Amino acid sequence: MVNYNFDKDLKDGEDGEKVIRYFVEQHFGWKFRKFNDNSAYDILFQNKNKPPKTFEVKTDLWEKDWTKGGSGNLAIEFRCRGKDSGIRTTKSMFFCYYFPNLSIPQIWMIKTADLKQLIKDNKFQRKQVGERQYDNDRKSSWCYMIFRKDFREHFDVFEYDDEMGLWHKTVEDWETWTKKTKKDIDDRNKKDEKQ
Repeated sequence: MVNYNFDKDLKDGEDGEKVIRYFVEQHFGWKFRKFNDNSAYDILFQNKNKPPKTFEVKTDLWEKDWTKGGSGNLAIEFRCRGKDSGIRTTKSMFFCYYFPNLSIPQIWMIKTADLKQLIKDNKFQRKQVGERQYDNDRKSSWCYMIFRKDFREHFDVFEYDDEMGLWHKTVEDWETWTKKTKKDIDDRNKKDEKQ
């Protein structure tokens, strides 16, 4: 987030969570149950007779395309205002990092346990970010900076297609994926009609 205004940042984060809700419902067919307001997770999904799925969501309004001055990083928060936060406190199963301001919006998704292992196995740059603290000139949060280009293979990356109104996985065989996704959606719709 980029406002350095708590109320505006909170709204932007909630807007990003709504995007991830739509994405998960559309792409995976998981049923939304609730948004959460503590550090355990941001969104809960659960289909009938299936275990729950929880998501941590990070919305990055600052990042731009590399050619327009973007950093190329995922900024994974681990500390805020002197306390563990973000990746250190989440109990989510999945971590979604949403980039709404790239020329083609993207979602980078990874199992939270895999992200924690990736951080443990690498010496990522740590950077202070966010608004300045009221009693000193330091910024309030600390993040691991993961350069996307170098660690792309650890994530599932999805892009938004305005024409289709769908998120699609960035794969080489787009035509095959589109047919499979359309079939999955049609199958789910038929199943829902029967219920």
